[in-house]
Amino acid sequence: MNLINIKSSLQKNFWGRILIKCYHCLYSVPTSYLMLLKYRLFNKSRIEVKFYTTEELFDMLIVQHKSLTRFGDGEIAWIYKDAKGYFGQENSDELSRSLKKVLISERESLLIGIPDFFDGMETYSEERKRNREIHLSKYQEKWRPLINTNRKYVDALITRVYNGRVNIDYAGLFNQWKQVWNNKKLYVIEGAETKFGVGNDLLSNASMVKRIVCPAENAFSKYDEILNEAKKHTDAELFLIALGPTASILAYDLDCLGYQAIDIGHLDIEYEWYLKGANTKTPVVGKYVNEAGGAPLLQMEPGILLKYESEITSKILL
Repeated sequence: MNLINIKSSLQKNFWGRILIKCYHCLYSVPTSYLMLLKYRLFNKSRIEVKFYTTEELFDMLIVQHKSLTRFGDGEIAWIYKDAKGYFGQENSDELSRSLKKVLISERESLLIGIPDFFDGMETYSEERKRNREIHLSKYQEKWRPLINTNRKYVDALITRVYNGRVNIDYAGLFNQWKQVWNNKKLYVIEGAETKFGVGNDLLSNASMVKRIVCPAENAFSKYDEILNEAKKHTDAELFLIALGPTASILAYDLDCLGYQAIDIGHLDIEYEWYLKGANTKTPVVGKYVNEAGGAPLLQMEPGILLKYESEITSKILL
């Protein structure tokens, strides 16, 4: 039984959840603080990385119709095949090779996002900065050979508009995102319980919303089926992909086929938290939130679910 199945089994019963919590408190948290101490005591040099401004990014997405793929702490772990079941996605040689190929791609029409971890992170909370240092204590030297210091990147955290952000115009950033799909025929490729933009107005200005529903976990195992299904929809003006590391690769492949595709990540969940004024990563009714317990605790109202079901063109499940 692999780590993903073990975690899934433990989450289904009371004592399993207690065991996970004990592991978190007795091992994960102390280990994180040791890594933080290591980084602050011994880190001597950061990687010099150039980033596009937010204004430049949205100009390229809205006016130039460029695609966007993003790489975060999960993707770098999958590249080195040491991810610990995040997004329920197994490590594999194929996933590692595919992610690395996209990360070092030099396609003009494709923007590459990596976390803006390498400067002062002025618009991020102290908790987010601590998490950055914990991550870099292990991964800074693993990022280094994969980053081209002569090129410009997008901040991969641009889809993290609300939680962990400070001193920014939340409403303004969400509105800029909405302009990306304004009056466009939009296809959302998402996990089975993601329901991106369902129950809120995030996608209300698109001229059409259709959905390809994929496995909530380990979606990369169905990659060829997902790509082939997406290729059928020649009327698509934009693909939004919320599918863990699979999204990073799929955005690249769809861009190669001439589509505009965006690895949109957690933007919808961030919007839900923003609308509720949430101060922590809380569960969202009817939606899978891997950072707040995974599967939804409550289902959406029947009318909302009926509209959601009407938007689904196909389901590709495990």
